[in-house]
Amino acid sequence: MATRAIQQYDIPERSGHYAIFDASYLDDIPHYISLWQSSRIVLVTSKSLYTQTTHVQKLESLLGSRIAAKKIGVGAHSPYADVIAITHLLQSHNADCLVCIGSSSYSDACKTAVYLQSTLPIGFGAAEMESTIDQTKGAGVLNPATAKLIVVPTSLSASEWNGTASCTNPEGKKQHFGLGSHLRGGPDVILLDPEVASTAPRTLRLSSGVRCIDHCVETVCDRNVSTDAVEDALAGLRCMIKGLAEYKEGEGRSGKEELLKGISECQKGSRQAIKGLLVHRSTFGPSHAVGHQLGSVAGVMHGVTSCILLAPVLRYTKHRTEAQQTKILECFNSTLDWQESDAAEALPRFVKMLGLPTALSEVGVTDEEMIEKVAEKTLTDVWGGGKPQLTTKEEVMEILNMVR
Repeated sequence: MATRAIQQYDIPERSGHYAIFDASYLDDIPHYISLWQSSRIVLVTSKSLYTQTTHVQKLESLLGSRIAAKKIGVGAHSPYADVIAITHLLQSHNADCLVCIGSSSYSDACKTAVYLQSTLPIGFGAAEMESTIDQTKGAGVLNPATAKLIVVPTSLSASEWNGTASCTNPEGKKQHFGLGSHLRGGPDVILLDPEVASTAPRTLRLSSGVRCIDHCVETVCDRNVSTDAVEDALAGLRCMIKGLAEYKEGEGRSGKEELLKGISECQKGSRQAIKGLLVHRSTFGPSHAVGHQLGSVAGVMHGVTSCILLAPVLRYTKHRTEAQQTKILECFNSTLDWQESDAAEALPRFVKMLGLPTALSEVGVTDEEMIEKVAEKTLTDVWGGGKPQLTTKEEVMEILNMVR
């Protein structure tokens, strides 16, 4: 198995952290469990995966008594309550390995849980978890994990590659947890298994792919970005556009082979999409900042936030990113054989082609008080006012008003 593994990124901080593309979870998870001699495993998995397929049950049969505890289901945007419940399982069983099979909400919850296991005392609650956060930055620095972490992602948003995780506090604010750098921490092993990923609901899978497109686009538009980061982001963008289009085509023909090919292509693209942040130290922008809070405050699915917000952010920032947006537009036109003249128009056309929403009203977000709350919380998001990129509530509202 190890011969198929690659280091997640070619940087010192990821030494000893591996990934396998086109993985076989039933072969690869037991391999690493045996390699590490793990004997007290906590298993966290998607509720739909557990109740509608036999994938997890097959893994349970293989691991047997080495599974000390399991948790089925994590709420959208990784609520503190679920993160705390996972951490308590790790602490109470003195777990030496956490296996996570699910979307970005699951991987973010599990990344945070292994950090908290070694940071806070047994029996801690939401107040103690929140106390680790610098409220002016919306981020907290925790201790490195002592338990191993294996992640088998079912979505395409690339959160598994990031050492930092986001979770939603009881007040509905999305906060960020990590080791002080996106480069450090994260899963010990990421297993990209297209067959397992194909079990995710359609909207989750496609919208999380658009989230990856958001990573690529905002990397290219970063005002301090390096040439290498731009090249990697544009390569990831082409990969994601191609993979999602292949997935859509395979879906229309009910072709499983084409579906899996599209998912595999997107999983490779997801690694490229976030490489700028992790290797080249670029930053994300307003779409991520507003999207974090639209998700946690209004309950909009992670990924759908990008479907709605990325186009208006491109419009709002075009005066300073016109040259970058030309490169983004070329990716859409050349990959899809389109003749669009504006990146802010190509993006929503692509999203609509996937059958996903492009307006707040399409996801039931019409309440003025809620929309203003999203704007207010954006200013203390890790990618919001602190950069600084959006410095007033009025700026955020201008973006939100474009997609009512």
